[in-house]
Amino acid sequence: MALKIDLHPAGPGSARLLIGGARPSPETVSLALQRNDGRYLGLDRQWQVTPHWHPIFTAAPLSDGLRLTLDADLVDSIVGVGGAPLRVVVRLDGVEDAGTLRIRGELIGSGAAAPRSASRDPLEETISVRRPGAESTRDAEPISDADDFSLDLEGHADPRPTPRPAARWPWFALAAVLLLACVGLGAWSLGWFGETLPSDPDVAQLVEPTPDLSPARVDEPESQQSDETTTPSDPAPALTGIALASRFLADGPTPAAIFERAERLEQAGDCPAAYALYSEAANADPTFAARLARRYDPLTHRPGTCIVAPDIPYAIVYYSDAADAGDIEIQRRLGQLMAEHEASGPTHEAGLGWLRKAAAAGDEEATRAIERFGGGR
Repeated sequence: MALKIDLHPAGPGSARLLIGGARPSPETVSLALQRNDGRYLGLDRQWQVTPHWHPIFTAAPLSDGLRLTLDADLVDSIVGVGGAPLRVVVRLDGVEDAGTLRIRGELIGSGAAAPRSASRDPLEETISVRRPGAESTRDAEPISDADDFSLDLEGHADPRPTPRPAARWPWFALAAVLLLACVGLGAWSLGWFGETLPSDPDVAQLVEPTPDLSPARVDEPESQQSDETTTPSDPAPALTGIALASRFLADGPTPAAIFERAERLEQAGDCPAAYALYSEAANADPTFAARLARRYDPLTHRPGTCIVAPDIPYAIVYYSDAADAGDIEIQRRLGQLMAEHEASGPTHEAGLGWLRKAAAAGDEEATRAIERFGGGR
């Protein structure tokens, strides 16, 4: 039977993985994460064709399962898939079992994948060496204390100080200050700074003409005029992906509203946001868990959606939530999938158990399925 695996956020870059079912404390634990396209998480958060086993060093047995602590690399990789379903293969003391990962809450990355700082690397600095006969190119460069010593072609320091020309800039600065003072005094006397000199009766006063307002504009309310002249502000950039899903969930919508919004986002092509909302609705209500399971079920899968291919393990996980709630039709379909997916073993036997439960409730198709699989008792 597929494992029940829940991931609970425990702060930035940290999470606790709960594996359901009582089991002894293992000596060694490792995980393999698989995307819906079949690729596995490898080193440096790269996805590859072959499985890669990530060792887990913190495992604590509980009364109803096993709790594993995931580090920042695994958490950041899970955040990076944008809410897409992940299959977790668990290896406990060499024994492997698998289940679909269900995230309980909002998972936060560590920020370890942020781009490197744009600070300048000291090793990237370049050093220029002054060569004899290049004085013409040095005249335009500012003179600094470092020019007291020069380098010859062999790179040896010349102890003789380089002669400096007489400093002339203080005189130029003084002349510039006096010139600015004269210009400012002249501007003040002409009234350029807004001060009005005493009026002279023999000099005609200049009066700025005021712009004429049409009667229609004068009669309009000030609020209406201000509205017409106000430049509209740029709209805020639209959210997408996990940010959009988190913002939508912050308002506390119902599971029905969450699932409906997920369908609209899927039609719009925003698959990360749709994945996140589908999972949230399925975790909140078994009815929507069954609807999500049908999207993974080979019999009811719809091509051309964010769920690009049928996936029986994912269908089993979400059908299990609805079957636990007592839906007979779901119990029968869950039993069929589990019995067909594994020809023998625990998953096959669990599937027969669900078929018997549906048959006992009067489902005739479940009874025929039991006979087909040879599980009648």
